[in-house]
Amino acid sequence: MTASISEQIDRIQYLLQDRDAEAFSRNAILVQHQEEITRLSRRQLWGEILWVNALAGTAQYALPTSTVGIRLVLYDEERLDYATEEMLDRLLPGWEGRQDSPRFWTTDAQSPNVIRLVPPPLRDGSAIPLFPGLPMIQDPRDNILIFLYEDRSGYAGDESDAFPLPDIWEDVLAFETAAMMASKESDYQQLPLAMALRELAKVYRQALGIL
Repeated sequence: MTASISEQIDRIQYLLQDRDAEAFSRNAILVQHQEEITRLSRRQLWGEILWVNALAGTAQYALPTSTVGIRLVLYDEERLDYATEEMLDRLLPGWEGRQDSPRFWTTDAQSPNVIRLVPPPLRDGSAIPLFPGLPMIQDPRDNILIFLYEDRSGYAGDESDAFPLPDIWEDVLAFETAAMMASKESDYQQLPLAMALRELAKVYRQALGIL
């Protein structure tokens, strides 16, 4: 069963042992919980596959704002290599105006969360689903598939939201969030509790293979 953010907050308040403290209000916990998801997201733990309709002559494609890293880029079911502008100048002279099938991808000198294919596609990819009624199953031929990592804190901004990660992360996030709340300087600071919770979170992360 999928947990809700409200249930996570209930657990964190229970761990903190003081539901009436202003420092441990539900809104304060909600914000800290989001920050902990973002912090862990920077370690590139949670992936997503993005299908992008390629357009002839178009080199730049916007990624979701939640993107924190890119693992792999495929064009026309073939892997593209990553390259910086310096590498492109050396490997593919005149690459800015070259016309050919894409061979490289880069985020170098691009706007945030924008990927550039080099050279740009020569053909439009089909936007028609492979199977009618299943719009998420799109044709990869002449199109782009991007395997990326994302920050899912944006899906946890309200108590009514569902927990946006696999359920094995519920305990880790509850312990990490409560530890951070208990360690803050205030009349309600509880350093021994914070240390104990961090050790618990560490045990769970090690079990998941994440240090």
